[in-house]
Amino acid sequence: MTSPLVRWLASLPAADLAAVLARRPEALDRPQVSSLTGLAGRLQDADAVMMTAGALPLPAVQVVEALQAFGGPLVALDKLAAAFGRKPDDPELAATLTVLAQRALVWPDGDELRMAGPLWSAFEHPLHLGLPARRLLEGAPIPELQEIAAALGLPRGRTRATALAGVCAALADGERVRSIVASAPVAARDLLTKVAWDGPMVAIGIYDRPANGPVAWAVRHGLLVSDGWQHAQMPGEVGMALRGPEWRAPFDPLPPSPDLVDVAPEAVTREAAAAATTAVEQASALLGAIAASPVALLKSGGVGSRELRRLAKSVGCGEPEVRLWLELSYAASLVGVSEMRVLPTEAYDKWCAAEPAGRLAPLLRVWPHLPAAPLAVDGSAALIRDAVGMAAYDLRPALLQAAAELPDGKGAAGGLADVLGWRLPMLSGDPGLLESLWREAHLVGALAHGALTPIGKALLAGTAPEAAVAALLPAAVAQAVFQNDLTALVPGAPAASLAALLDTSAVRESGGGAVTWRFSPASVRAALDAGHTPDGLLTDLRAAAVGGTVPQVLEYLVGDVGRQHGRVRVRGVGCVMRADDPTLLAEIAGARSLRQLGLTVLAPTVLASTQGPAETLAALRAAGYAPSGEDADGVATVERAPRHRVPTPRRPESRSRPPRNPADVAALAARLLSSYVEEATEAPLRPTPMSVARDVRDHAAHLTTPQRLLLVGAVSQGTAIEIFYTDGDGESTRRVIEPTELDGPKLSAWCQLRDDERVFLLSRIESVSAVG
Repeated sequence: MTSPLVRWLASLPAADLAAVLARRPEALDRPQVSSLTGLAGRLQDADAVMMTAGALPLPAVQVVEALQAFGGPLVALDKLAAAFGRKPDDPELAATLTVLAQRALVWPDGDELRMAGPLWSAFEHPLHLGLPARRLLEGAPIPELQEIAAALGLPRGRTRATALAGVCAALADGERVRSIVASAPVAARDLLTKVAWDGPMVAIGIYDRPANGPVAWAVRHGLLVSDGWQHAQMPGEVGMALRGPEWRAPFDPLPPSPDLVDVAPEAVTREAAAAATTAVEQASALLGAIAASPVALLKSGGVGSRELRRLAKSVGCGEPEVRLWLELSYAASLVGVSEMRVLPTEAYDKWCAAEPAGRLAPLLRVWPHLPAAPLAVDGSAALIRDAVGMAAYDLRPALLQAAAELPDGKGAAGGLADVLGWRLPMLSGDPGLLESLWREAHLVGALAHGALTPIGKALLAGTAPEAAVAALLPAAVAQAVFQNDLTALVPGAPAASLAALLDTSAVRESGGGAVTWRFSPASVRAALDAGHTPDGLLTDLRAAAVGGTVPQVLEYLVGDVGRQHGRVRVRGVGCVMRADDPTLLAEIAGARSLRQLGLTVLAPTVLASTQGPAETLAALRAAGYAPSGEDADGVATVERAPRHRVPTPRRPESRSRPPRNPADVAALAARLLSSYVEEATEAPLRPTPMSVARDVRDHAAHLTTPQRLLLVGAVSQGTAIEIFYTDGDGESTRRVIEPTELDGPKLSAWCQLRDDERVFLLSRIESVSAVG
């Protein structure tokens, strides 16, 4: 027996089926689908259905929620339209249903609507309404149903089926429900009114549950249904009845309009250029800091707040910006993880030597589909993947698209949160996430003054952003302005060689449109320790200076530090230090701040230290001296920072599927329809009653003989039957199923309750009865 979805797909014209295939590309993945039955199975896959639903606009989500509230598996179109206060032929409702049908999420079945099985559990409590009364009461014992019937003024019913049908019909009668509640005790009436709007769940006691009171009264009348443990639930029909005949489910078919402000194109370009310049400078400084001192990961994974604060201080920006550039650098394979540390990759050195546009472009390419939301997770570790990050993955392209649709010369004043909330309500429920993405877009230069920039247009079009970035960013600045206050100013993004020289001999103080370094005795000494000579360092600084000269105060500083540097030399033994000046060594030997070294005078120009060379050098520098190291031959050692690199990992830039050729999709739709026609002309092959009877005898011996015969007939002929089934959690539910295949102990059937194909174990079927 074919499923309802297969029958609907088979009824479509080829063009309409092709439209479904184009909007559900995951159903076309390899191996290629070869039949409508196989296609229906892929279209009903739970993960695929929920992923498709996540991209629905607000009115489509509202339809799904309303259908789920009615309980299904079929909902009359006029009933749905009435819930929205619309007519069945309302054009806006029809357009929304078309959106759902083109994705095989909701489709027409006669005058009714049928929804994909996984969507019946999309909302925990759709519209704050409970399950239908039949679902809540289907497992109730007959005495309980008869008691509810009597409380509602109904005949008690002789059988379980008649009692259940009578109670459900009464609870679906809105006038009757409102009349009963109006005559209820005040406490019960107030409770039920509140639950109708805010429910549907009510917490109840376990051991001290009162026999009287508002909850007990409501349970006796079926207006609340106890789960037998801690909660009671109001049936959906009761909730809708108490909301009154004028209540309407929300339906917003038209998108909201954002608040707009006038923005001059030149202001957008100027602001984008400023943001891009800052982005290059901060990202370069961050990666330079990681190259100088690898970042330790937490034992639980990710980069913790302590390391983020250290990097923020080194870069001169806030922790949120550090998170953003770190995440982008990781996604662009400029940093990697090895032995619980974040290190630059082999690609970093080439990136570092590139022009500013060449440095920013790799970060921009990965930003639209970055699987993280670094500005929305303050306080937690960076480089951690979570559900918020995956929502951001899909929201950024939607943000760019919404900005692209703004009128020319206009920007969104308060952001586009309302627009995104309408376009992707399943993903954009967190206002903090939308605000963080809005800020991200401005930091990377994709948006400026609330309008799309040339960078944003390139990213939205999926083209390489290099050209747009190059038009905004000037070439790297190769020279610095040296000032009398011992600072060096680079008006723009510094060239890699200039940044390396200044980072070696000075301390970076500020960033942004211009970068500032400050020279000090300690910074100059660090340059000399790294192998520079005083004369060589001054020569390099003059070559990097505008005009070829540096201030006299900087020359004096380098000269003074150079004269002091190396007067004391530390040689690795255990170790010893020596100097040509006996007075200087005597001063060091008597220094109270150096007592931890355990210094001993071996000769007027030689001291012994109990510590190693590294510890001795550090202690002398902390005490204000300028020692240098030397090897066993007396040759000065150069203290170069260790160079750590990890192999460049390969990471996919996007998980999106490439677009398919419309002609190929149309041809596939035609083939699927043709193959279904051919299948339909053939007699269906069903198992013989004898083989079915053997499997039922072997695996369902606990059933009575009439029940086994009924099951055999249903499997052999494909007719519907009603069963009570115990699931894996031990819960018993009533199901109406249409058997399709029996394979030993496993019965495949279409389940009307789940509106999907299901597999049932014969050993868990408690009873079998005819439908109706």
